[in-house]
Amino acid sequence: MELEYIFQIFHIGGVLQLIKQWYKPFVVSLAFVLLWSGWAGNGYAEMSEEEAIVEWSHLLKGSDPESPRLGGEAVTKTSDGGYVAVGKQGSSLSDGMSAVVLKVSGSGEMVWREEINFLHEKTGFYASNSGLSVLEASDGSILVGGDVRDIDYGRPRYDPFVAKFSPDGELLWKKEYRLLSIYTHSADVIMETSDGNFVITGSVSSNFDRTPGYMIKINGEGEVLWSNTYLIGTWAAFRDIVALPDGSVIVAGRMSSSEISGSLAVIAKINRGGELVWVKRNEHDQIHSMIPSRDGNMILTRYNKGENRYYLQTISSAGTVLSDLTLDSLTGEAIQDLIHTQLHDSGYLFVAKLKTGGSKENSFGYQIIVTDENGRPVQKHFFGEPFLSLGRYGISGYDQGLVVAGSLDSEVGPRMMQLTKIALSSQTPADPELSRIEFQPNQLKLAAGQTAPSVVNAVYKDATVTDVTYSAVYESLDPNIASIDQFGNITGISPGTTRITATYEGMQASMSVEVTGEQPGPGYFFLDSDEYSLSVGTELDVAAYFTDESGLTSLVTKETVFTVDDPNIVSLDEAGNIRGISPGITYITAVYNGMTYRASVWVVRPYQAI
Repeated sequence: MELEYIFQIFHIGGVLQLIKQWYKPFVVSLAFVLLWSGWAGNGYAEMSEEEAIVEWSHLLKGSDPESPRLGGEAVTKTSDGGYVAVGKQGSSLSDGMSAVVLKVSGSGEMVWREEINFLHEKTGFYASNSGLSVLEASDGSILVGGDVRDIDYGRPRYDPFVAKFSPDGELLWKKEYRLLSIYTHSADVIMETSDGNFVITGSVSSNFDRTPGYMIKINGEGEVLWSNTYLIGTWAAFRDIVALPDGSVIVAGRMSSSEISGSLAVIAKINRGGELVWVKRNEHDQIHSMIPSRDGNMILTRYNKGENRYYLQTISSAGTVLSDLTLDSLTGEAIQDLIHTQLHDSGYLFVAKLKTGGSKENSFGYQIIVTDENGRPVQKHFFGEPFLSLGRYGISGYDQGLVVAGSLDSEVGPRMMQLTKIALSSQTPADPELSRIEFQPNQLKLAAGQTAPSVVNAVYKDATVTDVTYSAVYESLDPNIASIDQFGNITGISPGTTRITATYEGMQASMSVEVTGEQPGPGYFFLDSDEYSLSVGTELDVAAYFTDESGLTSLVTKETVFTVDDPNIVSLDEAGNIRGISPGITYITAVYNGMTYRASVWVVRPYQAI
């Protein structure tokens, strides 16, 4: 099945390679702006001002026309200079999700794309699954990890899986590991060990009072060498692995304890046979990442909440703390989460998710901070929209920058994967001369009350084309017929015809908009997920969409009527907000213009220290 996607590639020097446009979502691709030229009040010298450059950027949707959402979860650099990203897309085949694997070259060209599906043995149905991790093995093959739904036990249960691909994208094998008794396990992390085998671990959840962390070791054919669980406190999950030369691994993650309330950090060493060698538990300072150091030790990125400071801690393979390096340039006041650390030149590179403060239209979602070997900042860049969701495994570093794979949410269309290559360089390409701007398309027909996105492209004299929807200024010639917001989203107000204008760098374009009083005709109605999960006492919102015959997708949550099968498990208001009441499984029903969509809701007990 051919992949449908929005494909935008920007190269240094301004040479456009390829643009394919599906439709314009609510948020456009990354914009990078340098906003800072020194650290005030800390005694640091003014750093050099360098712009972060987007070498290329993809915006991709899923291949299933009935459920086109696609989210990015992880990415890795390959030995041939390319990149492999994994995620999860909507799947009508499994009535849920399916893992997707994408390979691009170093210049951003699509090389191959595959899906992973699991046929449920007892029911004959395909099982929902998600791609969560990816690794290039030493032989050049690609290993993908994730979780797959298993309903043999009469309740929603997820088991870890691993799939192996050749460098050319051929699926060599895929295996589900039904070895663990707790409700949910996922293969969030895969690491090759020094003996040429692999270990997997990841998140764990259950309704039991004691939930151990887990690790499975497999060989190159996916056969299990050993499987073990580790009861550390009342609950534990490992999120980072560093492999050691003797075949053992160091793991870091989170835990709960009956002795101390709250989420705690845990570090442990596991030998090549799966036995726990040592463990450091009940550590208050959070661990945001763990990477190998230049001298064969481990570097932990940690956060002290009481002192509101981040620091780098170096430990030996015996767990001995060798040094602490305070990062004065990173403060918890502006940073929501420090999601990535890597070695960069002689110093370090960090990626932080920022607190937006509720001002989405004027905020960036993320920040790149480059420091020297002493933790002093030398570069700082802001990037990404607040609607971009980027996880700890969705960033892969290379010599002069990053490749990021995340999920871009939209109010007028499905979630899409954003895959972007960022270069950190002082060499900024010369700006090409602007020739014209234009709407794509240049006319639109929609019903009163319906909202649709628009696209404004800047066409340059060197034949390059850039999406400037977010930078243009808009005006409706008759706001009583149709209005347009600052992001280019057009809303039908009342029947009639008018024109919308866009202005960018002194040039103007216009499009014709016809608003009808008709109700939406034939099309496809769907929710943003087929299955929701939340804890007792927490909330999440449901989004409803309608795609008409022309392919135009609109957000119709406000016009949708929601009901719930069992209000003792969840409450559901008229706006689609779900709140967990008690543990269990139920279903919600959404109705829009006579069309119905159902989704499952799984409520679990929250983790609590006892």
